[in-house]
Amino acid sequence: MKLLIRVFAFTIVFFIVQNAYSQDPNFHVYLSFGQSNMEGAAPLEPQDKLGVDPRFQVLEAVNCPDLGREMGKWYTAIPPLCRCKTGFTLTDNFGRTMVANLPKNIKVGVVNVAVGGCKIELFDPEKTESYTATAPDWMKGMIKEYNGSPYARLVEMAKIAQKTGVIKGILLHQGESNTGDTLWPKKVKIVYDNLLKDLNLDPRKVPLLSGETVHEEQNGKCASMNKIIAVLPKTIPTAYVISSKGCAVASDFLHFNTEGYKELGKRYADQMLSLLGYKATNSSEPFIVQAPLGFDVLNPNVPAGKVETITYDSKTVGTTRKVTIYTPPGFNKKKKYPVLYLLHGIGGDEKEWLNGGNPQIILDNLYSEGKIEPMIVVMPNGRAMKDDSASGDIMAADKVQAFANFEKDLLHDLIPFIEKKYPVLKDREHRAIAGLSMGGGQSLNFGLGNLNQFAWVGGFSSAPNTKIPHELIPNPEEAKKKLKLLWISCGDKDWLIENSKRTHDYLLKNNVPHIYYIEPGVHDFKVWKNGLYMFSQFLFKPVDQSVFSKYTVLETADLN
Repeated sequence: MKLLIRVFAFTIVFFIVQNAYSQDPNFHVYLSFGQSNMEGAAPLEPQDKLGVDPRFQVLEAVNCPDLGREMGKWYTAIPPLCRCKTGFTLTDNFGRTMVANLPKNIKVGVVNVAVGGCKIELFDPEKTESYTATAPDWMKGMIKEYNGSPYARLVEMAKIAQKTGVIKGILLHQGESNTGDTLWPKKVKIVYDNLLKDLNLDPRKVPLLSGETVHEEQNGKCASMNKIIAVLPKTIPTAYVISSKGCAVASDFLHFNTEGYKELGKRYADQMLSLLGYKATNSSEPFIVQAPLGFDVLNPNVPAGKVETITYDSKTVGTTRKVTIYTPPGFNKKKKYPVLYLLHGIGGDEKEWLNGGNPQIILDNLYSEGKIEPMIVVMPNGRAMKDDSASGDIMAADKVQAFANFEKDLLHDLIPFIEKKYPVLKDREHRAIAGLSMGGGQSLNFGLGNLNQFAWVGGFSSAPNTKIPHELIPNPEEAKKKLKLLWISCGDKDWLIENSKRTHDYLLKNNVPHIYYIEPGVHDFKVWKNGLYMFSQFLFKPVDQSVFSKYTVLETADLN
């Protein structure tokens, strides 16, 4: 009995502790480190402390009794954001810009640990002690405020931050003291890798943003360092360089002034917002236009759907054919689901999406965020012939013709099979079709050619098998009435873009509502995964056609 009481008591305490330190996915945390321009060298003015949104928070990294702040606690991010007497910094306007452009339910927190005049070596744990030993006394005083190790303090504060929020990025501004050091990118990588390891972070979800020193056009004394900073992404693929060109500078030509910090901070924020998938619009509500970092990365804490490959009898082909099925997390046979038929390209089969696109991971992550409706996803082999393998000459006439023949197999064999085996809704409003490349052409051909069967149609980088527009949509008025969503997307450097553009031009001319989504990219899964991420969020729910134009056209500049 005593043992049961102990277990019960432990369980209660455990859940209390868990609840007290539960991560809020809507509390985005950013670590910032570097030297004086990250510290903040611009004098603070009274107006700099006004109007700070409480959604922007700072985790105090040192004790500041005069400010009423205690190390390791969160406060509204009224400057100074580094130590007790530092100035206005780029981090100030980074956070202010972020909260102004993110949904109102998202908070932003920063942890700022910086030391004026230091080299990047100070943040390398293996070199901190030796570097500090030869540092000037004025620098030793700053290092002492971090108990002798700025890196250790940054990690300590980051772990505190992780109890309540999620680290989304790392901001760096450093390089003036390493000017001319061609090994600087590798030294930065050591620090970045250490942070990832010590904080258990995934680089695919946590990028590094590094800003240039004062630009040569502003007569920056260390402007030559920018050529070295520019190559950082070659050493760290998840690093992004923030331009300082045109940012106003202080009289020493080493630091930025307040206006310069505001512009530089905004540029850091613009890059991060882009990486999170947001695009600035004139509306008050932030607008997501692309998949954020980590959208296709497995999250072991997220409930997973089930993927299975089964067979069905095809009277059209005269054989048994394979099809891959995804059922959502929490699949319940007593509930009826809508269906998305997801088609592959000319060189693929029923496994191509799984092998190259991780649709199950993308959809699992979207479910966990409440962004999509539960649906069954059917990934068939779109090459309707007895030997439907992607082998030999995939461009052979009979194999190409088999993609056209799949329309009959889809409508008369596969759809009836799915509707018999799985608990699905059988009306057109709950049936969607989309695909990549050759499958994109099939989706447009079959979907728009059978509006009595499909209300949702998507073509990702559609191939030349796409019918010419007036054959594809001979009756624009019927399409207007029956389509819930028509999605056409492609990479701006894709040599097949003309197939998408000519369809878009025809739809535009005939006032058929659709989304024409052009993104930086070529003919690959980077584009197609993004297409699935975006398209799937519209499916099987009310659609506001007034937002369609916001996706047309997504310029390359919007992502840089």
